[in-house]
Amino acid sequence: MQAQHLSWGGLAVFMAIVAACALLPFTPLPDFYIQQAFRILFFAGLAQSWNILGGYTGYLSLGHSSFVGIGGYTIGCLFFAFHWSPFLTFPLAGVSAAMLALIIGLICFRIRGSYFLIATMLVLFIMQTLANNLPSVTNGADGIDLPLFTSNFTLEGRIWFYIGLALVVLTTLVAFFIERSRLGLNLMAIREDEDVARTMGVKVVHCKAIAFVVSAALAGLLGAAYTYRAHVIEPSTAFSVEMSAAPIMMAILGGSRNWIGPLIGAVIYDVVSNILLLTVGNEASDMLFAVFLICVVLLLPDGIIGIVNRFRTKNVLPEPPSGVTPPIRSDSALHPV
Repeated sequence: MQAQHLSWGGLAVFMAIVAACALLPFTPLPDFYIQQAFRILFFAGLAQSWNILGGYTGYLSLGHSSFVGIGGYTIGCLFFAFHWSPFLTFPLAGVSAAMLALIIGLICFRIRGSYFLIATMLVLFIMQTLANNLPSVTNGADGIDLPLFTSNFTLEGRIWFYIGLALVVLTTLVAFFIERSRLGLNLMAIREDEDVARTMGVKVVHCKAIAFVVSAALAGLLGAAYTYRAHVIEPSTAFSVEMSAAPIMMAILGGSRNWIGPLIGAVIYDVVSNILLLTVGNEASDMLFAVFLICVVLLLPDGIIGIVNRFRTKNVLPEPPSGVTPPIRSDSALHPV
């Protein structure tokens, strides 16, 4: 019950931070910082969407950029072929990404571990190849230019800031309620031991498919926003390994077993990378940042949230007397979905 109160308290704090962030465009901050804030919001949402599958289920995927790219190409191709407004076709980005995830899941969910990781990475390269070699649909390597909202760059920056903020709220609420649902318990059981979860009655493939489709749909929406904000989409940037690796690092940095972790990880990731870029230059910053991430993975396997949870457990939950078995929580039972 105490953990439940803390969880709802964390959501209340998150919503309070969102309300405070909503006032940023009305402060004297330069336009550059508002535009940079959209990038942070995009990656926070992307890390949160990846965490629904990778964190809760333990199925690491290097192909998350496939859903970002297919979401961007959905609005881009419809504009290229029919001149439909990307603003109106925005919801279709999530649908197309969800359909791609369903196809990938039917093929790849029979494999585990590093094999699943390699399979999702191959999907990424296949999507990039298709985008390059279907010029009648994707305009090939030349990419697709998308229209501006308005010629007022200050106003456009504010519009995209609020869109990014709304997508972060959406992805976070989805992750929060999944984590607290029967589906979330089943996903975590799969992460701990898939075979045991199956023997306990968990519909493993069914649960993984739901997580994968939801994760992909959110990534597709984020990809559409990122593409429309950039006003151009190309195969090399839409389906990039860097775009797939970044949310993984953010989730691990903050803590991939909790809905708060990816948000914290995204902010730290972006702030540290930008500070290094401004202080030591591009090449040196990449090397130092890689060393920083390696140290985090080795020294903080559970991320920042792991440290907070251990500290909280030590101070809030005393050790039971020797010879006394602690009670089993009633919500730890597995529930078939």
